Amino acid sequence: MRSYPVLVFSLTLVLSIIFVSNFGTSFADNEVIATSIGFEDSTILELKNNRDNTANINTVRIWMSGDNEFKSFKTEEGWMGKNTPQGVIVFTSQNEVNPGQSVKFGIKIKTTENNPVINWRALDSNGETISSASTTVTISETSQNEALEILRNESKGEQTKSVAIKEKSNFRLIPEMPASNSNFRVVGEGFVPNQLLEFYVSNELQKSVKVDENGRILFTSKVPIIQNDERTEFVLRDSGGTEKSLSIRIVQLENREIAEVIKLSLGNTPQEVKRGETITLEGMSTPHGTITIITKDAKGEILLIDTIQVRFDGKWTYDNLFAPDLELGIVSIEIDDGKNKALRNITVISAKLINITTTETKVDAGDIVVFEGSAIPNQEMSIIIEDSKGTEIISRTILVGESGIVNFNAEIPRGSVKGTYVLLAFQGDESGITIFGVGQEPEEILIVKPTKLNFLSNEEVIVEIQGPVNAQISIILIDSTDKEKFSDTLNLGPDGKEIYKIKSGELSTGSYTMNIGRGTGNTVSAVFAVGLTTGSGAISIQTTRDNYKLGEQILITGNTGAINVLLDITISDAKGTVIKKIETFSDQNGVFKITNFRIPLDGELGKWTVLAKSGGNFKEFKFLVTGVENEFTLVTDRPDYRTNELLTISGSGARMSASISIKIMNSDHIIIEELTITAKSNGEYLTLWQIPADLVIGEYGITADDGTSNASTKFTIN
Repeated sequence: MRSYPVLVFSLTLVLSIIFVSNFGTSFADNEVIATSIGFEDSTILELKNNRDNTANINTVRIWMSGDNEFKSFKTEEGWMGKNTPQGVIVFTSQNEVNPGQSVKFGIKIKTTENNPVINWRALDSNGETISSASTTVTISETSQNEALEILRNESKGEQTKSVAIKEKSNFRLIPEMPASNSNFRVVGEGFVPNQLLEFYVSNELQKSVKVDENGRILFTSKVPIIQNDERTEFVLRDSGGTEKSLSIRIVQLENREIAEVIKLSLGNTPQEVKRGETITLEGMSTPHGTITIITKDAKGEILLIDTIQVRFDGKWTYDNLFAPDLELGIVSIEIDDGKNKALRNITVISAKLINITTTETKVDAGDIVVFEGSAIPNQEMSIIIEDSKGTEIISRTILVGESGIVNFNAEIPRGSVKGTYVLLAFQGDESGITIFGVGQEPEEILIVKPTKLNFLSNEEVIVEIQGPVNAQISIILIDSTDKEKFSDTLNLGPDGKEIYKIKSGELSTGSYTMNIGRGTGNTVSAVFAVGLTTGSGAISIQTTRDNYKLGEQILITGNTGAINVLLDITISDAKGTVIKKIETFSDQNGVFKITNFRIPLDGELGKWTVLAKSGGNFKEFKFLVTGVENEFTLVTDRPDYRTNELLTISGSGARMSASISIKIMNSDHIIIEELTITAKSNGEYLTLWQIPADLVIGEYGITADDGTSNASTKFTIN
């Protein structure tokens, strides 16, 4: 391309005002479409040769109206420009602009008007005028970024093209066979989001449409008058020239059977629907017509577009599935037959009857965790909270009111271990599982819970599994002789939950362990039995120690005279109040054990009782619960230190193997360091702390807390 040094198109202007052409006169003959985008005294003029035109653009002439004049210009590669004494710029090229293609010119304008007019004329290679019109420049601030991007690309000799059509892009018409001179809808998906498309019918541009942020399009157009039932092409085209098309034989309206017009109606729909459920929508409309069903979420984003055909009698039905992974909340369903619309809002709720969440996903030891949600109305609910080691730390019963709304608190004991905790809620055969973090955000864990301990021989075994969304899970079932019964795999799906079932009759009488895993090193297990009965014969029962402190975990073991029998274990405090009831069974050797019971921190001191019962057989055992016998102490190895020195922190009287929280504070009680250590079995503990080099001189304090007791001391930095 020849260069014109004095006609350099400057791109170093400050963006303040954008000029966009007024399209009113540019579509006069629809053969060549002119648009312009500019800023300050510069603009980009684009001429697009319509795809249904038969002539190629060879020459373009532009001139200003009134006293306005051109200062300079810039062309695309392959084009040359000449500014004549008459004020007309003539652009010529060996590369003609074919139908469907476009060309851009950068122009600087000298004007005293706010809305100057640019006149243009497009000619073919014979000098014949293809199209001629004028463009009025008007102010717009919305095209600033677009103008800048185009100007930058033009300065590199590039032509800006936004590709909107992909391989998987598709569209359809509603109805599929529109008649001559009739309205229809276009529904499409799989396009590049937020891009522009041109829609053509019989090579005539009908409109420009914008793809939404989900890659979908939905708009209305009209079929031109078609003669002799001929085939008609419907085309979507992006600015890069890529097209998607449909070729349909259009029937003249007078040749089509005219159905009786019936106004669109929609029958009753439920106010609430559970995820995973399907409801039937039904109503009336014009016979043989087409209905569009559009489902949107609470934000107005389209979730699904579907179409159905109205029956000959005007009735229509549609089965609407509410996907298992739908977000809870309002979903709107819009029914459209092209003339009328019907709209319904439906609240999507969880499929489970017990739905409980925490107001905060993370709490610290000693904090109160708040639970809220919904459950079965007018029914007691048992709750159990297990720590990250699977040990039960809280157990109690809550009465759910008539509304079904649940709201309760639980205090996490001081000194509790960090990790992911689990809340288990039970109402009859219904259950719910909620996880939260103590001292950290909860991690993705696997949870496996049989719906009951012992299943009858003629009923399905049902196991609830919960874990990461869409996780691949392996399952291995082991019998009481440690032999593998079977293995399986499953996908937890979009909600991370699965109800796993084993058909009745597949398992013989006995106990089983189900191991589930995800990858390596992430396996959990649960125990259940099939067909066991009571009637144990002689029972023996004991705890591993005769004396326990508040908050300590205890181990209960025993034997039964018969093997594989069911037992009920009841634990009562010194006042005879039942603290815990546990179902268990003895194994093939007649052995049973309880490993997950912890004495409450606020429990009664004195003699506690464990009662084991199976049918008419029972046995009691007593153990002593005492308070803190030794004073909880905290000392440092000396009272005075210097920065960078090691400070020894030690003490005694802690709960056996308790987690101890140590905090170091300055004179303003601001925590500068926090440590967590574990006490020895004799209640002693010890740790070292290096004093930071930048710590200021003064007095500091230390506190230690094992969840039931605490102590403090002071030291000085000189």
